[in-house]
Amino acid sequence: MTQYFVTPKKDSRKKRWEKVYGRTTLPIKYPKPHLACTQRWGETAVYYLDTTAVPEALLDRLASFEARRSGISYHEARLNVRREWLILAKGCRVEKRPYVPAGQLWQPAFPFLQQVQFRPAH
Repeated sequence: MTQYFVTPKKDSRKKRWEKVYGRTTLPIKYPKPHLACTQRWGETAVYYLDTTAVPEALLDRLASFEARRSGISYHEARLNVRREWLILAKGCRVEKRPYVPAGQLWQPAFPFLQQVQFRPAH
């Protein structure tokens, strides 16, 4: 079994990913980008984050980010993030790797994140 990962090419985008995701390589569902019409970027090619291959803490973090950005409730954002999270395909490269269980793949990029309390699901 294999997994696909996406990494940004530009250093500025890598820094942004490090800030948002805590790393610069993310697992994706499909190796080829899909055309999507989004509120944020318009019609563009995107990758879908493989939400089953990332830790719950990252999904909670993305839900908090999405709730603030779009002005919706945390609960609604959490449902949206768990359903799908789009990654802009422009300026990214995809690589194929052997399958590794999420627990082994995701070591904390920042040790203090293990101590950060995320909002509980209500």
